This record gives sequence, structure tokens and C-alpha cells, in this order.
Amino acid sequence: MDEQTIPHNIDAEQNVLGSVFIDQNTVKSISDALTRDDFYNRRHRIIFGAILELFEDNIDIDYTTLIDRLETQGLLADAGGSDYILGLSDTTPSIMNLEHYINIVRDKAVVRNMINVSKRIFEKGFKAKDLNDYINEAEQQVFDVARSRRASDFITLKEVTETVVRKTEDAKNQIGELTGLDTGFSMLNHYTLGLQPTELYVIAARPSMGKSAFALNIATNVAKLKERPYIAFFSLEMGVDQLVSRMLSSESSVPSNKLKTGDLSGAEWQQLSVASDGLQKLNILFDDSGTVKVTDLRQKCRKLKQENRLDLVVIDYLQLLSGSRNQTNRVQEVSEISRTLKEMARELKVPVIALSQLSRSVEQRPDKIPIMADLRESGSIEQDADVVLFLYRDDYYNKESERPNQVDIMVAKNRSGATNMSGFPLIFRKNYSQFKTKAQTESSKDSAVIDDLD
Repeated sequence: MDEQTIPHNIDAEQNVLGSVFIDQNTVKSISDALTRDDFYNRRHRIIFGAILELFEDNIDIDYTTLIDRLETQGLLADAGGSDYILGLSDTTPSIMNLEHYINIVRDKAVVRNMINVSKRIFEKGFKAKDLNDYINEAEQQVFDVARSRRASDFITLKEVTETVVRKTEDAKNQIGELTGLDTGFSMLNHYTLGLQPTELYVIAARPSMGKSAFALNIATNVAKLKERPYIAFFSLEMGVDQLVSRMLSSESSVPSNKLKTGDLSGAEWQQLSVASDGLQKLNILFDDSGTVKVTDLRQKCRKLKQENRLDLVVIDYLQLLSGSRNQTNRVQEVSEISRTLKEMARELKVPVIALSQLSRSVEQRPDKIPIMADLRESGSIEQDADVVLFLYRDDYYNKESERPNQVDIMVAKNRSGATNMSGFPLIFRKNYSQFKTKAQTESSKDSAVIDDLD
């Protein structure tokens, strides 16, 4: 690219530097917003570097101290000489427009960075061996540049306080108590106030406890909200046909085994048709590519967010994901996965639900109630998750259980609210992949039919 066309603004750079001689207190504002490399002109980079050194050494900044510092370092000639430095203040009429000058310098620097990143992406494209790795790296580099735009990484206490007070007022004015997405389960909403943006929810259980069905029920309930939210569902264990079959069974109350055989009565065909019509209106997007790398998953979610088609992410299940690179230590790999999922929730500002297996250590204890240590290859799952839910079925371990068909939902961790290891009960109709409260089950027309879960 011709040097003359590289984005820069010499006048704005001179005005920023000249403002220091008008009022040296401006150095703090400038150093908070700009770095040495944000200046395109080499002279200006040298001058700004010397100004920062004087500021850090707590030395008053004027023509004499700056020229002396540059001369001592043998950089005065490279900085344009004494006459150039003396002339800087002449280019700056006042400091009233300093913020505007700073923004111009910063914006030009961001554009130059984007050009450089684009060049590197272009050149690496000729040598790329793995498509997904290449795209993920390119996307991350572009995102890093985009994130460096004028927005500061810091926010004042005043701004945060105003935001919290406003959210409190909004919550007061809302109908009910939910501030996030309605899960469709009142007791779960009671503990979480709905699924919150930026939060990571881990639903953990041993096999056959119903965690996949529970996640599907939550996804369907959220999708039915009047705003018609978009849900991205990543199933690494089951195919899309199996998932949708479960959803149809749950919505139609037609047993899943009948959907497999097609042996349905006339009434059941009608129920299935109504359920099918209803589900087709929901914005649930299934990933059917067999995505395994957590970086690929994040990349797909970013794309959906850019298209305004992402309000909730569900992953079934966490241990089937792999890290960004091959690691021999599985605990470290799972730690990277959980950390990436939490970062994704914060970056995209959506709730993320990740299902997780529990280790076999549960089976080896007389008391089968799950605990945090049972999180399989836990790594930092417990640390990264905002909410950890355990699913426990007493009748799975005790055939004489007085709580048949009941799943206890235990709130083992809740960063923003109360926990409850006693759990709240839901009825799980396994043949329908359906979770309901006791009240819903007792009031439904088919409440007499409760499935044997064995």
C-alpha cells in the first residue's frame, strides 16, 4: 500500500502532543486513551514516549525538560529537532477539542491495525492446513482489534451504580420477578430469576437421570416466549432426529416408543400434528455438524449473534467437547472448555447451559446424592459456572422408593442467589421426555398414566 494512503492524521497527532505544553495535566487523559504505537508518525512516537517517561518520573513537562530528555537519549534529531518540538503548540489553538483529537488518532490506529491483521490473515491463508483453526484464529484477531475501539476496559463506580439502580427499578416494575428468560419451571425461576445473560449454567447428573430431556424442556419453554427467542442447541451425543422425536413426544404426550413404531391411534395422530405445527414456529437451531472443538462452537455462536439469532445456547454435553489443541491432561482440557464457555457467555451476552456428566464415584457411596466433587474431570467447571444444578432420582437406586418418577433438582451453586441441596421435585415421564410439576401432572387429563422408569 502506498504510504500516502495509509490511514493517519498528522494534524490530530500534533494537536494531541501540543496540548501537553498548554496544560500538562492533559497527559493523564492522553495516556489513558493512547499508546505510543497509536501515533503513525515516527517523530510523534518518539516525542510521546519521552513525554510518558517524564510523566512517570514525576517531572514537570515543558519544552526544556522534553528537549533535554530527548537529547540525553540521543533522539532529539529523530524527533524532528528543537524547532519542530517548539512549533507543536503553535498547531494547537486550545485543548477544548482534545478528546476529539484523541479519538481521531485512536480511530486511525485501529484502522491501521485492522489492515495489518487482514494482511496476516491473507498471507496465512496460503499456508493454512486446518480450515477451522485458520478461521477461528482469524476471527479472534479481528475481534481483538474490534474490541480495542474507543470503549474503555474500565467503568466508573458511578456508571455501575446507576446501572444497578436502573435494573432494580426495572425488576420492580416487571410483572412477576423474572429478570431473565423464563425456564417454564417456577421453582427454578425462583432461584435464578430466569436465565441471565452472561451466565453459565451447568446441569449435571449420572446417566439416565433425564438431564438431556430437562435441557430440551427448558429450551422449548424459552422458545415459546412471546419474544420468540433464538436457541442454539448443540447435541454431541444424539442426532437431530432423536432430539426432535423427544420434543414431539413431550409436546404431544404421545409415548416415544409409539413414534418409533408408528402405531398411533387417530387421536394420537391428531395430537402429533398439533405438536408438530407448534414446534415448527419455534426458533430452535440444531447444530448437526458433529462439532467437537469448543472453539468451533464459539465461532458458530458468534456468527448467530452477529445475525441477531442467538438468545440462549444449550450444549449436550460438556465432556464430549475438546479443547483448542490436543492436550494429554484431560483435566486441563476440560478447564479450558469450561473457561471458554464462560467467556463466550460474557462476550455474546447470552445465557449458556452446559450439561455435564458426574463421575462414577457417586455409585461407590452408600449415599448417592451428588456433590461438587462428583463433577467428572471437573477442572474449573465448579469455578466457572454461575449456577450448578444436580439431577437426582431416588427410584433409580431404590426400587422401593416412595418417590417414583420424581427427579430432585438440586441447586448446588448459585453465584447470585440461594442454594438448595434438598432440591425441588419434578415429575419425569421418561417415555414422553417430559418434566412437569406435581400439580401439573395431577391436573392433566392423562395424569393417571405415569411411566415406569425402570
